[in-house]
Amino acid sequence: MSFHIIRSVAKKQAKEAAGFFRKKPTRVDQDLPLGVAIDRLVDIDGAGLSTFIGLVHFNFPSFPLAIEAIGKIDLGEGAMAYRCYLQGTSAFLQVVSEHGEPVECRLYVLDRDVYPHSEEIWELWLNDEDGIIGSPEVLHGDGEERSYQREWMDGDGQSAPVQVSERIIRDAYGEQIFEETQQAMSYFRVASGDPYNPEDPERVDEFLLISAGEGVIELYLGVDLMLEEVTVI
Repeated sequence: MSFHIIRSVAKKQAKEAAGFFRKKPTRVDQDLPLGVAIDRLVDIDGAGLSTFIGLVHFNFPSFPLAIEAIGKIDLGEGAMAYRCYLQGTSAFLQVVSEHGEPVECRLYVLDRDVYPHSEEIWELWLNDEDGIIGSPEVLHGDGEERSYQREWMDGDGQSAPVQVSERIIRDAYGEQIFEETQQAMSYFRVASGDPYNPEDPERVDEFLLISAGEGVIELYLGVDLMLEEVTVI
C-alpha cells in the first residue's frame, strides 16, 4: 500500500520545515465519512474486536489511534474509499462510501512486505498468465499456509490485477499531497461460520489484500467492522 511512501515523505518534510509563519488555507479533509480527518482519533469497540480472537491470524493495534494520512480512491459511480493510515502503526482503516454515506468499514494490518530485487521475482507476482496477484487462490501464512479465494473478479481463471489510483493527503491543508498507483487484488477466507452463506450472522471472513506499488509488494490482513463499532473523536 503506501506506508513506505508516507514514512519517507514524513522524514523529508521534517528536514524541510519552513521558517516562516503564514495563514493556513482551508482544510482539505472536511466532511468525510464518519468524520475522519487528519490528526483525529479513531477508536474501535474492544468487544467487537474480541470476537475475532482465535479466528484471524494477525494482531490488532491498541486503540484509540490518530490518523496521520488519508488516501482517497475513486471507485466510480459515486463510490469512494478512504484509507485512514493510523499513526505509529502499519495499519489503516478503510471506509467506503456511496454518494457520501458510509457503507463499509475494514481494518487492515500489514502482515508482510516484499522488496523484489529482480525482474524474475516481480514476474512471480505480476505475470499475466500465472502471477500471484490475480490468481484465483493464494496460499499465505507463516508455518501453516492458509487458502484465500479471490474476492474481486468472478471466474476461476487468472485475472489482471486491479489498477488502484490513490491520492494521499499527508496534512490537513493540502500542502503534502502525493499520488500512488498500485496493482492490487483482494482475497478472503472464511474463518468461522457457513462458507456458502455470506449472510450467516456467525460468519467471520479474514481478508488478504495484496498490492504492488513503487518497488514494494505489501500484504495486508483485515476484517470487516460494523460502522457502529467505529468512533472518530
